[in-house]
Amino acid sequence: MLGKSAYISKIAAEVERGLKTYARYGAWLASDVIQWPFWTVFFFLSIMMYSPDLLSSKPLINILSWSFFAFVFVSSFLWAASSVVMEVQQGIIEQLILAKTSLRLHLVGRTVITVLDILVGGVILLLLSSLIFGAELTITHPTLFIASTAIAFVFFLSFTSVLTALLIAVRSPWVVVSILQFIIPFSSGGIPVQLLPPEAARIVLLSPFFYVIHPIVASASNSFYIPAENLIAASAALTVIMFFASIYIERTLINRTLKKGKFTVF
Repeated sequence: MLGKSAYISKIAAEVERGLKTYARYGAWLASDVIQWPFWTVFFFLSIMMYSPDLLSSKPLINILSWSFFAFVFVSSFLWAASSVVMEVQQGIIEQLILAKTSLRLHLVGRTVITVLDILVGGVILLLLSSLIFGAELTITHPTLFIASTAIAFVFFLSFTSVLTALLIAVRSPWVVVSILQFIIPFSSGGIPVQLLPPEAARIVLLSPFFYVIHPIVASASNSFYIPAENLIAASAALTVIMFFASIYIERTLINRTLKKGKFTVF
């Protein structure tokens, strides 16, 4: 068990690693600056092509903009999981086990990059939504927005740990991530649930991701599909469950690894 000072030192080292990695590779920032304008325009042009009436409503434009922000949020965490698989292939994870460092703690470094991706990509898409399509950037419930974002951050950090552990056992992890980066955002409100047919909306409400991501979109755009207090309670409970699930799954994986002497196919 790590002591408090050792644990803090490891976190500080991971944060420093994430910042240095992001700063070292200029292509990372360049890709964020280049790709999100194209995605934003493509997203809204697709709506203009198939449902132009939607863009005549300012509230709907606001909801769509923040829903797309949620897509960036979720997608950035999912790709963080796939990056750890490369470290498995390089033998880095085995060294982490020897150093008694958990996947969750190690992911802090990659999460720094994730946060920067969200900030850069999220700000770009929101600004473009405002400048080109007239979206309002005002956050209706700032306190609730901050709380919802913080809860979602912890939830997806834990979920990324679980996903990382599971991807390690898959021969083609990037295929899985490519599929999940669309399934999870859309099942969490990437397409505003208000715009879905009642049957599809009921299916989305069964997704735990909806109760973690929808509070962010709803508090920013004032578009609550269910009462805010219910959303916050559900998202907090799901985050606690995901946190303990990440601990259990990681321990199970490490125990299996120690018995076999290596990570599955790698």
